[in-house]
Amino acid sequence: MPGQRKRKSSPGTVFMLTVTILVLAGTGIVLNRMSSGTPADLSRLQQKTPDLIVQDEAEAERQQNASLPTGTAAAAVQTAVPVPEKEIRTEEKTFSITVAGTVSLSGEVRQNSYISDVKQYDYYDTMMLLKKELQSDINLVFLENLLSENGSTSDVTASDAAAVMLRSAGFNTAACGFPKAFDKEDTGIRATRKLLQENGIEALGIYGDEADDHFLMTELRHMQIAMLQYTDTIPAATRKSMTKKGINGLVPAADAESIAADIAQAKKQGADAVLVFLNWGKAGKSPDKAMRTLAQKVADAGADLIVGSGSRIVSGADLLTAAGTGRQVLCVWSLGTLLSGDRSSIIRIAGMMLQLEFSVGEEQAEMRSVRYIPLYTWKYKQDGRYQYRCLAADEKFPDGMDSDQQKRMEKARETVRNAMKNSPAEAREIE
Repeated sequence: MPGQRKRKSSPGTVFMLTVTILVLAGTGIVLNRMSSGTPADLSRLQQKTPDLIVQDEAEAERQQNASLPTGTAAAAVQTAVPVPEKEIRTEEKTFSITVAGTVSLSGEVRQNSYISDVKQYDYYDTMMLLKKELQSDINLVFLENLLSENGSTSDVTASDAAAVMLRSAGFNTAACGFPKAFDKEDTGIRATRKLLQENGIEALGIYGDEADDHFLMTELRHMQIAMLQYTDTIPAATRKSMTKKGINGLVPAADAESIAADIAQAKKQGADAVLVFLNWGKAGKSPDKAMRTLAQKVADAGADLIVGSGSRIVSGADLLTAAGTGRQVLCVWSLGTLLSGDRSSIIRIAGMMLQLEFSVGEEQAEMRSVRYIPLYTWKYKQDGRYQYRCLAADEKFPDGMDSDQQKRMEKARETVRNAMKNSPAEAREIE
């Protein structure tokens, strides 16, 4: 109206309008950015005036740390507390080993395995039925044959087909000390070692040089496993000749003092476990006082396992208490026969496999489990020639096995179980 004065806006109204405009503008920007998928940046709307927006430094730091990766926020605001040494867990070290009894390619097994048409021996399938049992880190067999490079054979010397047979079944180690290991002197020993190694099998108990260490050191997952074999069954006259020639160490004798020295040397070289194998005893006989005395001395010297062969029959097992430490050491006196031409009695056909698992600690190796598998050598005729198949006697009868062989297989299984009845080893349970 004429003459009426215009009302001026107060400072407070101006301030509130400014704030409202800023808020509306900020909202528009946010909505626009949200619809476009682009993150909104409100930093430009922040005013210096503390009345509008006040920055809380503590809250800002908390939000910043919360946005860091897991664990980083804590590390940014505090010093890490060291974990006590006893709480730091180290990876457990374990290894497994399967040991089978004596293989002797002699007599009717050798004679029936010769293929005259090609003038070669064929043992390839003889042990293939055991392949599924040989899945350990170490698969060892006692071999009582020398191997020949020139093809000549006898009950003592076998062709290189023997090495192929062992490799194909899954064996990677052979304990080769036996009564006639020096029959071809150092030439036969070197040929045997060579043919085994060419087939991926480490030879134990025979050495090509007197200066060699009398043990085999095998590395498994940062563990050092020492294996030693000694022969107590070489005739005295042969030993005397070897000593005179200065080559007695090519087939180390089962002398308690020498074994103790070798165990100490193996441990000095870092052995985490020491496994000792012995060819001892008399054929068909149970362990005698001399064997028991020697075994106790070997246990006292630091062996973690003692396994024997030589008697050709399963002879049970005992736990020995090592002097001074109180360690329990398993001693298996004899695993019997895996394959042989001697089928004169069931105790000479029945054999066993020993399967063990060890845990390696800072102080010693401890046996975690031990079981055995009874074995039987099945003999049958095919295409006018006898065939031999080594198999687990606790499994079902293979196809084609006649009633007579089934009875013998059952008898072999019971023979082994009776021999191991009071031993620390348990029979394998088949699911």
